[in-house]
Amino acid sequence: MSLKERLISSGYNVIDIMMIDEHDNKSTIPDVTLHKVNDLEYKLYLDPESVELHLDEEHPHFTARQKIEDGENVKTTCYILEW
Repeated sequence: MSLKERLISSGYNVIDIMMIDEHDNKSTIPDVTLHKVNDLEYKLYLDPESVELHLDEEHPHFTARQKIEDGENVKTTCYILEW
């Protein structure tokens, strides 16, 4: 099951994603409407095989390896913000 499908099956619909990588670079992707996204891993430059969900925690998030501009893969933590 894809990341998008797993988030939808957990009750998420429209979310913001706050991403923090292992170099402490931070970015936010606002207003992600999951039903409209074809491939969330591709949109976020994530390696689909590396995604680990942590949705039952106080601050729901997922971790994954993300390809950055220079081709390096970094570990990224993506917090799910729902308003």
